[in-house]
Parts: sequence; C-alpha cells; structure tokens
Amino acid sequence: MQKLEKYDKNMICAKFSDEEFNYYDIKQSPFVIEGLAWFEKEKEYYRVPLASKNDVSEAVYWLASHTAGAQVRFKSDSNRVVVKVKLRDRPNMSHMPATGQCGFDLYYKDEKETNYHFFTSTNFPYGSIEYRVQLFTSDFPGIKDFILNFPLYMGVEEVLVGLEKEAFIEAPVHHAYDKKIVVYGTSITQGGCASRPGMAYTNILSRKLDAQFINLGFSGSGLGEPIMAKLMSEIQNVGMFILDYEANGGCTGHLEKYMYEFVEILRNTYPKVPILVITKPFFSNYVFVKSEIAARKRVFNFQKQLVSNLKRKGDQNIYFYDGNKLYGKIDFDECSVDGLHPTDLGFYRMSEALLPIIKKILFK
Repeated sequence: MQKLEKYDKNMICAKFSDEEFNYYDIKQSPFVIEGLAWFEKEKEYYRVPLASKNDVSEAVYWLASHTAGAQVRFKSDSNRVVVKVKLRDRPNMSHMPATGQCGFDLYYKDEKETNYHFFTSTNFPYGSIEYRVQLFTSDFPGIKDFILNFPLYMGVEEVLVGLEKEAFIEAPVHHAYDKKIVVYGTSITQGGCASRPGMAYTNILSRKLDAQFINLGFSGSGLGEPIMAKLMSEIQNVGMFILDYEANGGCTGHLEKYMYEFVEILRNTYPKVPILVITKPFFSNYVFVKSEIAARKRVFNFQKQLVSNLKRKGDQNIYFYDGNKLYGKIDFDECSVDGLHPTDLGFYRMSEALLPIIKKILFK
C-alpha cells in the first residue's frame, strides 16, 4: 500500500536520538498535573476516584480512564521538547482523528506574554500504542511556559517529557484565576470530536481564562446521577460548576428526574459557588425530527424553569444559558462532524460564546 509520506515530506515525523535528551516522569516535581481532581491523592491519570468503581456506572468508570481535560504544565529554556507516551489502547474511532483521540498537543508562551500559542500535536503512526514525538523546536533561546494537553478519548499509562540535556526545568507560573472550574457533561464536554486535545472547549476556555478546568464529560453517559454530584462536591477550591448534560440526561429522563437533587447536593457543600446550566447546542441532523424538536423544547423549558425557581427561592448564584446560541444562528450546521459532535470550529464557537458569560459570573 502506498504511503502519503512518499509524496508529501511534511507528513513525515521529525527524527531524533534519545541520547540528545534527558527524560522526566511528569508525575514528579516540578511538573504540575492539572485537570484531574483526584490526582494529588492517587497519582493516577483518572477522572474519578479509583474507589468509586462500585458507585458510578460501568460506562462512567471506563470513560474516566480517558484523560480529557488533563494537562501537564512546566517552564523550561529547552529549545526542543519531546514526549514518550504509552497508551492503554490503540486509536479506533471512525469520526475522530487519532490526534484528538490518542494524541497530545503543546502550547507555549514567553515569560512576558499573557496568551498561549499552539505549536504542534503528536503525529504518530496510526495504530500505535506507544510513540515518541518531538513537539517543540526553536532556534531562538529563551524561557517558556509549556502546556501539554492529554488525549481526549483514551487512557494513558505513562508520559515522559524529554528536554535538552543542558536545559533547566521549573514549576510553571500560577494561574491568573486560582480556583477550579468543574464542567460536567457528555461527549461534547469530553471533547468529541476535536482534531486535537487543545481544541476541546474546556481546554480553550482554560487558556483564555488562565484557569484550571476539571473536565467531567462522559460520552453517552452524562446522565446526571446523584453520585456524580457527590463526587463533584469532593473537589476542593471550586470557583464554578457548569452543568452541560442535556444531550445525554435529557434523552433518558435522568435530567428531569434528578437535576433538582443534583443541584441540591452541590449546594450542600458549596452554597454560594456559581452554577451555570447550559442547554445543548443545536444538532443539525435533528432539524426535521418531530420527536426531537418536542423533547428538546420540553427539556429546555424544564432547565430554564429550574433555574428560575431556584432563584426565586433565594439562590442568586445559579444561571441559565441557552445552548442554541453556542454555534451561532447563521451557519450552526457547519460546526459538527456528524450533525451532533463539534469540530474544532464548533468548539471554538462554544468557547467564544461562553467566555463572556463565565467572566461576567466569576468577576461580577
């Protein structure tokens, strides 16, 4: 079988020798792992506590091994950055690139900058369960802050970062906003189907707000069971909760059955922390399905009324956002890969819509 690399040399991965680098286990200081709420305690790349196996659904526990929203941050003057990765399994999704499902991508900023810039993602042989890729190279020396975003739909066994042997490494700068923003939701929250991890909307917002996001999106399984609210209540130093699970819980009846209880559980631990309820974006392949239109209207009204009722009872820190606005009105149908799951364009539109809302709530 012919390979594209034969005709397009830009498709070839950069070659390098391991002898040129010192490799570091990112679980060790001064690397900082973020986006995994229980990592400091368990030191595992897992999105729910390992001890919750018998409490959450089988699907949630398996999907929690997928590292959506996880990041490693560090500072270095190395002119090259390499990653060595061992995955739990191989790429296997039909409508999501392997770079998004199983890849890492790298962002950087100079010390005097406020905005991070994308450099590249892990371009590795399809089907690999282990790979090593050079993610950064520069001919201009200088100290930079780096972010490595973890895979969205795959578990990770091991990650090593390679830096030039004479390079120094230290902890990253502190976030501008020092509390966690916890997002609970569905495959859209998890990042399906971004082309690379940095384009999941929680990761985009993390960069734009310079804040740590905890991604608790579970593909097809964001039903809003009370146990998930209890686990979210365990997370410390939370600045905001975002509930974005209509696309799953609204279809099964879980949302209407449990959402009041879900919010109540969060309020028992965090009585004043803002809660933002988001309805799902408009799905272009449902525009002619009468049952979907009717169900969407019903669940939309339920969530809007829930927020209104709780405000009337005295909770002035709960908010509602109409998800029909997430993609824009004119060309919303261009924002997904399959009529349901966002492309990078869809995720970027979502982040642009939500950013001013989140800022207004957090910094009012």
